[in-house]
Amino acid sequence: MRLLLSALLLIVFSSVVQTGHGYPKATDRAERWQLRLDTNDLSYYRDKKTGEGYWVLVYEVTNETNKDRNWIPNFELTTDRGEIIPDGENVPRHVQMSILDTFGDPLMVAQSQASGPLLQGETYAIRSFVVWKAGPEHMPGYEPLREIQVFASGVSGDTAEVKNPITGEKKKLRRVIQLSWFVNGNYDAILLKPLPARPVDGGTSVRRLDTNEKSDIGGDTVKRKWIFR
Repeated sequence: MRLLLSALLLIVFSSVVQTGHGYPKATDRAERWQLRLDTNDLSYYRDKKTGEGYWVLVYEVTNETNKDRNWIPNFELTTDRGEIIPDGENVPRHVQMSILDTFGDPLMVAQSQASGPLLQGETYAIRSFVVWKAGPEHMPGYEPLREIQVFASGVSGDTAEVKNPITGEKKKLRRVIQLSWFVNGNYDAILLKPLPARPVDGGTSVRRLDTNEKSDIGGDTVKRKWIFR
């Protein structure tokens, strides 16, 4: 009986440790709610007035949940040069309006007008775009830019809490969508051309590149996936 009790206590203790210190893994199925986010591929835009460059991502968000939601988009772009760029930072309004005119889509709204109530159903879907101020094409001491990732939050109501095993500090993570692309040429050569998608290996996917492709660690090779971040 003592051995059995000790074994049970060990199992419970191991579960607590794993829950407290293990990193949570997101799945396709939301525990609370999630919106449908459809995106085009990332592209590069150059402002004709200043010659400065911007990364642009067109998206459409649809509320397929059972109640109206508030859409507060938050897209963060990171590069293999270590850049971390919040959406809209240092993006002048005239650049937004110029991009809007370039697409010529009467149903598309500017980035600054996309936030707000998102009613249920496809009829009320919001079509817009995200803009990031691009870093310099050539950075001393760095290789040319080759990979970009985007993390889209505000799409799910799910959160997870993790604890730093050393400090004990707790941190709340949000369930977000991760996307990735290759930069396949110099900036002038890729102007307003869709970048090729870069596979995001492992994890649970919302869209596969190829149903027959598998990653080296046994997960699907996917175009995008849910993660906690």
